Amino acid sequence: MALLGVAGCGPGGLAGDESEGATGETSAAKPSEEVLAGVDPCGMLSDEELKSFGLELPGEAMSTVPWRPGCDYSGDPFGVMFVKNKRQTADSAAKKDTWAKFERAEVNGRAGATAVTEGATQAGTCDAMFDAGQGMIQIRAHDVARSDSRDECAKALEIAKKVEPNVPEPA
Repeated sequence: MALLGVAGCGPGGLAGDESEGATGETSAAKPSEEVLAGVDPCGMLSDEELKSFGLELPGEAMSTVPWRPGCDYSGDPFGVMFVKNKRQTADSAAKKDTWAKFERAEVNGRAGATAVTEGATQAGTCDAMFDAGQGMIQIRAHDVARSDSRDECAKALEIAKKVEPNVPEPA
């Protein structure tokens, strides 16, 4: 599988990547979809803020499933993906067995976590996530050069703290 800077997916994918239940969905909007409907993954931060993190504009909108749209930005030293996950929360993500490392963290007072996906421990990739609406926002930072001197989880959490004021409060 390609890493973030190329296609935005790491081994094991983002929380909630499984497609279970996708065939039984109705067309009626779920409450979390309504709450998070106005959140655009490519509009979570201003162009100025994105550039301050070394990210290149524009971001590339992506969605492997409709309930988990994202936006991928190339950058140096980090590439970053922003994801709006309408089906998971930090609590439900904690129960997944796809994590090599999962640590609870607060993001400006909201329930959240940092996590490294199984199989990606040497890839320089880390997710920061926090509750928003009835879902969550995930920020995946990928250290492009894989330097031991940089902390991708700290970078993902730093960016998450900038994004947090721009998304709905947890429902």
